[in-house]
Amino acid sequence: MNATSVLDDIDIRILQELQQNSRLTNKELAARIHLSTTPTFERHRRLEREGYIKQYTAIVDADRIDRGFTVI
Repeated sequence: MNATSVLDDIDIRILQELQQNSRLTNKELAARIHLSTTPTFERHRRLEREGYIKQYTAIVDADRIDRGFTVI
């Protein structure tokens, strides 16, 4: 089993940005966290590899698909 690394402030910022918009390009993400593209890309991939990022999902607007009200 691989040991996971400790998250630093930059890793936390990457995770925060991706939680807000997981479709950011590497260039956009790098600009938002004020880091060049190569280290941003390497950190992003490490966060995926080490399991900090489990998956990417789409949040569907329930009202737009006429499923805004659910009764149980």
